[in-house]
Amino acid sequence: MSHEALNPIHPSVLPHLDPVFIQLYNENVANTPSGPIDLAILRTKYSVLYSYGTGPAPESARVYDAEVPGHNGDLITVRVYEPASPGPWPVHVDFHGGGWGLGDLDTEAHILKHICTKASVCVIDVDYRLVPENAFPIGIQDSFAALQYIHAEGAKKFNIDPTRISLGGVSAGGNIALVCAHLARDKNIPLRIIAVGTPTVDNIALYKSASEAPWSSMQEMQHAPTLNWARLKWFDNLKWQSIDAEGPSRESQMAAVKWYANLLDAPDFTHLPKTVIYTAGCDPLRDEGEAYARKLVEAGNEVIQKRFLGVPHPFMHMDKDLWQAKEFIDMTAQHIKSALHG
Repeated sequence: MSHEALNPIHPSVLPHLDPVFIQLYNENVANTPSGPIDLAILRTKYSVLYSYGTGPAPESARVYDAEVPGHNGDLITVRVYEPASPGPWPVHVDFHGGGWGLGDLDTEAHILKHICTKASVCVIDVDYRLVPENAFPIGIQDSFAALQYIHAEGAKKFNIDPTRISLGGVSAGGNIALVCAHLARDKNIPLRIIAVGTPTVDNIALYKSASEAPWSSMQEMQHAPTLNWARLKWFDNLKWQSIDAEGPSRESQMAAVKWYANLLDAPDFTHLPKTVIYTAGCDPLRDEGEAYARKLVEAGNEVIQKRFLGVPHPFMHMDKDLWQAKEFIDMTAQHIKSALHG
């Protein structure tokens, strides 16, 4: 069974892709027959999907799992990466990607090991609950509850400095980090920097087809490898299926969604922390991530936004072969280091 919806690479996207990625994809994926998606099977394979392009990562001084309260006090797991330097450490809190329904504490492990070592920070990776077993926006609710706990109790529990916190994540995890920046501001939780890759922003449930979406990247990259329009809609359906179709619980579930369905609808963009947003040239989500960056700039926030050309949505997992992925990891770590040690 293949996660890829289109093999080989669609001709419309080929001219935009880096030849190194094309070769990597063709050698490892392009001859895999596409089959129906089985969520249970995909979950077991998701964190190794791009391992064919993943390079070695430095080992952290110590790695262990712990429990923290998530939404409504239910315990969730976090994975803690400690640097070799003596604590208390600044802390980078990560939320993994996976379209709300996939991903776990192994999904971004290699990136987090790099950040731990290169930025000399403690990294805490949050294993939020997934849809459709739990109603959206459970990922956001669990993650913000974890952040509140890390801020309030992290000095005791994790030997971290709660005045030096950064947030990050990729894809849906990038979305969570961006939302949590708003929620943390409103709860007076100080954050030094948000650093995200290829975040989801818009509510694509509003569009029946890629042509209806207001983003050129949705049309240009409708058939992109690793993430395309059809796969985006599959993830989005999973998200909305998690909410009851009818009955008394539907109303409260929908009330919890608020502006989280489309980050561009957030009520207040002022006084947010410095934000780094990296997008990918061959990603259908490219333009909405860049539109979010513009909203931050217009509201007076400090923003760094860079588009990595020639690569698709999950390119940062392919640092063995792609210079873009190496640079994504190095630049992310450098921004975190500057913000938390500066």
